[in-house]
Amino acid sequence: MKYKWNFKYAQSAQPLFGENPSLICQEYKNLPAIDLSPSLFIGDGEGRNSRFIANSNIDVTAIDFSEVATKKALEIDKKLGLQVNRYIADAKYWNNKNIKFQSCFMIFLHVPKKERQTIFSNIKKNLHIGRNLFIEGFSVQQMQYHSGGPRDPNLLYDNELIIKELSSFSLIKSNITEEFLNDAPGHVGLASISRLHFTKTIP
Repeated sequence: MKYKWNFKYAQSAQPLFGENPSLICQEYKNLPAIDLSPSLFIGDGEGRNSRFIANSNIDVTAIDFSEVATKKALEIDKKLGLQVNRYIADAKYWNNKNIKFQSCFMIFLHVPKKERQTIFSNIKKNLHIGRNLFIEGFSVQQMQYHSGGPRDPNLLYDNELIIKELSSFSLIKSNITEEFLNDAPGHVGLASISRLHFTKTIP
């Protein structure tokens, strides 16, 4: 899996998923700084989403298991004069014991159920009580479309299942929308997108 993503990022002369942030980042960017800083981005790729939040003077940490994507992200950060704390790490194992975050963003990170549950457990350890978890990705209905994402329905987002997996969190918002993506060249065309917002309620 890691080799596949390193290869994809290396083969793309431009950012694989464009430079515009995902809609969930745009939606929540204007939350008070106390609700966002510091923020954690899981599976951040080349950094389009973490940079968008960091550009508002929010302290941001981002992890991704691809060395190629992280190197590209750091190059773009430097070019734009932005500071993002980036780590090459697998979200299944990464746990920052030195700091707890106000918000965590998990965007288009599609992994098997067991792996996702491990990631959720790690997120819980890294979030303050009462703080935010934002999730965005392809819904199970994405199998009807050809605009990107995995072709295995078990890797797509089932909102009801995710809500059950995050039973120790409070659900704030859950929706599935049909919309046109233009995150070229990786995601282009009509798509079915899941978005969920939780707050951590149990230590």
